[in-house]
Amino acid sequence: MNSRMGQATAAYRQAAASVHPTVAVVKLYDATLLAISQAIRAREASEFEECFVKVMRAATILRGLDHALDDKRGGAVAERLHRVYKGYILALHLSYGKPDVVRRYRKLHDSLVELRDAWAGIAGMATFVPSDGEGT
Repeated sequence: MNSRMGQATAAYRQAAASVHPTVAVVKLYDATLLAISQAIRAREASEFEECFVKVMRAATILRGLDHALDDKRGGAVAERLHRVYKGYILALHLSYGKPDVVRRYRKLHDSLVELRDAWAGIAGMATFVPSDGEGT
């Protein structure tokens, strides 16, 4: 297991140990959304290295969520989420060098908000509200 994977898994486990697992998942989605918003702002400011760092942060969190899935207990839902997380990670990386990267990241952000809000409904949490400076 590489260092980033270990960090993502450790972050998930720490969050899950201190709050209900569904709340932890929502908080991790929030961290991913923030990283994508920061990547968008960095790219708009032509801060390419900072954009890359934030894309890697978002991908690392998604990878941690993916590794936390329990295929045996989760069945078809876990398999679907596995495909979703892998798709997001791939889209984040493949979009990075594209001329329309900001549009692509906004689309990913918006679709991730929908997934986040579904989990928030399960956890009894409010729908997504962008924090200061997070509006995409």
